[in-house]
Amino acid sequence: MAHHYITALILSPALTLLSVAAQPETGTRFSLSDVLFPALNVQSAFGTSTADPADLVSGHHDPDRHGFTVQNLEFSLGAKCGALGLFGTYAAKIDQADRWKGTIEEYYATVDSLPLQATVKGGRFYTRFGFQNQNHPHDFTMVDQFIANGRLLGEDSLTVLGGELSLPILRNLPTGWEDRLTFSYGQIPAAEEEEEHGGAEPAFESEAAFFSEWATTADYTLTFAATSATLHTGGVSAAWGDNHFGRSTQVYGAHYEYLWRTEGALRAGGHDHQETSEHLRWRSEAMLRSFGAIAEGTGKRRDFTDFAAYSVLTYGLPGGKWQGHLRAEYASGTAEAGLPERWRLSPAATWSPSANLPLNVKLQYNYDHSPSFGDEHSVWLQFNLHWGDSCCAEH
Repeated sequence: MAHHYITALILSPALTLLSVAAQPETGTRFSLSDVLFPALNVQSAFGTSTADPADLVSGHHDPDRHGFTVQNLEFSLGAKCGALGLFGTYAAKIDQADRWKGTIEEYYATVDSLPLQATVKGGRFYTRFGFQNQNHPHDFTMVDQFIANGRLLGEDSLTVLGGELSLPILRNLPTGWEDRLTFSYGQIPAAEEEEEHGGAEPAFESEAAFFSEWATTADYTLTFAATSATLHTGGVSAAWGDNHFGRSTQVYGAHYEYLWRTEGALRAGGHDHQETSEHLRWRSEAMLRSFGAIAEGTGKRRDFTDFAAYSVLTYGLPGGKWQGHLRAEYASGTAEAGLPERWRLSPAATWSPSANLPLNVKLQYNYDHSPSFGDEHSVWLQFNLHWGDSCCAEH
């Protein structure tokens, strides 16, 4: 009896540190003393394409080979102590040479409850630019990155090592209306080297149009809760800074989302894999980019403008087990920079076997068309593991 009593004395303080949710197998609200919030996410896709999948990718974590692609392995840890929040995430993938490629994608601190309802952030983070840029791969609606974001902002989300200020601008708005203006400024982290996939070199290297050294972003978003079940969200964004040509790049965007959810549109949790009620989400973004370029070798200078947009519709059945998605995308062409005009249409379906399991499976078909490569077809079956909550992640 004595040794059982001693064991209880030793273990009881440690056990009180664990705040385990009603469904610990999903990790929902799992924490250590309601301070530390770990999360684990894994995405892997199996499928094929009529083209080399690597030639069709829009994002760093897209399926890039025939057969299996280990897209994303991500461990996150958030901490919350009053007005102070901390968040960090390590993410990795298996590249085409079967090498492990990982990095600490985000690490930042936030402080809220400030005067004027302001929030400040400092560290390395995805900037607020429309909807998609702040999402990690495990929060993507689709299997792959949107063409607009991958082409105009980069294969990884636009990231800075710097600071951010966010606060409402319009005061005394009518009931149901809210707004937020967010500014960020920081250094652009060094980009990872990507494998070349052959083909003729364009006169102006398209990847050099991405931001280099430093960038500034601004986002203004206005929301309107028309009813308890419906929410309209819209706004505009901008980003500007020097590019790898030694000239400047500017990106301007507009975004809009309509959300109808039977359990209430303002309920916390805004990602499709978190939905358990019947819902309809229609989300769209359009972006316009202007950049100056210099041709290597000749020194020829040119100015380019390109455009890209997407629209994605999601309907979730009651219970959260089945969701249907339909995405339409377009990007204009800039031949001299090696950027072909491109269309893509992608229907998809997501199945979650149980609300008590942190798993879902997504089947997606891509129809790609471009005057430069014709028609291509791809099919991907993605397996997703989502465990835990990252309390301080802002996506």
